[in-house]
Amino acid sequence: MRPAEYEYMAQVESRHWWFRARLAIVRSILRKHVSPGTGFDCSCGTGMTLAELHQWVQFGADLNALALDHSKRRGHRFLMRSDLTQLPLPDATFDLVTSLDTLEHIENDETALSEIYRVLKPGGSVLMTVPAHPWMYSSHDRALQHVRRYRKQELREKVLGARFEIRVLRWINFLLFPPIALVRLLRGDDGETASDVDHVPPAPANWICYHTYALERWLPGVLAPTGTSLLCLAVKPAAP
Repeated sequence: MRPAEYEYMAQVESRHWWFRARLAIVRSILRKHVSPGTGFDCSCGTGMTLAELHQWVQFGADLNALALDHSKRRGHRFLMRSDLTQLPLPDATFDLVTSLDTLEHIENDETALSEIYRVLKPGGSVLMTVPAHPWMYSSHDRALQHVRRYRKQELREKVLGARFEIRVLRWINFLLFPPIALVRLLRGDDGETASDVDHVPPAPANWICYHTYALERWLPGVLAPTGTSLLCLAVKPAAP
């Protein structure tokens, strides 16, 4: 991402409805399916995931030095500057890898998935989120330097192609999908570059959006016909 986006993220993510609600949903999935253990946030950004999910992830990496500086300011110490397609880590190191809105930044996402597979212990899990629907690509994606948005079947095929077994694959942010999709359609892609999450909305809107999105952690994924993002929990098969 552009350096300015890391500055915005550091300022708003602990208060912004989108970051907070996504973490609430991720936490609920982990509590249900993954025991606490030794974990790695493969694109830790400014460190909020490491802080909020410390029972599961304690080590972080990012390609951007500014992001790692922000993580260090939060008190995180087990950090490295690294490319997800070439992790300087031994095989079978972690019980869990989190990849929250990361793969869409990487041209060769299949290589990144193979690296995640490699550093996981047999029986270990990866939890990832990605933006959905290529037709929703907009100035927001351009500001965050997204290479793509994903179709559900595309993500499924790439995860299975990396030899993972899928435990959960569901849409998220589906309750707010209609107004978000409408805004994207009306606005269109004007070629501009502007993030949707670089400022916190007014308190009433921020409260409503957080509680609407976070409500999804209590709802079965089968209720979601679509959403602005996809969440996948997959497992590296245990050694025979």
